[in-house]
Amino acid sequence: MELQLILVLIIAFLLLGPEGMLNVATKLGQLARQARELLDQLKMEAYVEELNKQILEDEKRMKEEEVPPEDIATELKEELEDVLEGSEENKEEKKSHEQGKPPGDAPDRAPEGT
Repeated sequence: MELQLILVLIIAFLLLGPEGMLNVATKLGQLARQARELLDQLKMEAYVEELNKQILEDEKRMKEEEVPPEDIATELKEELEDVLEGSEENKEEKKSHEQGKPPGDAPDRAPEGT
């Protein structure tokens, strides 16, 4: 195989001469570059197409799993109430801790019989 390639190159050199071989090498280099650019472009288009397909599938799946707005509003309201309750409990614990009372005691309650 190598011997055949060398033989073809020698014959081409004898027929075309040094300048002709230079032109052929330049044209082959340009052709190789164009082929590589075309291959890269095809790979990029295939990648973009795959991403678009995946995005469409994800959107379709999300629409199928979509929760009605009423349910979302109810969930948000419940979460907000939980956060607010937790916030009030934290404030009471901080007050009782600052006053030296153990948490859970009623804050600012006057002793009975006074």
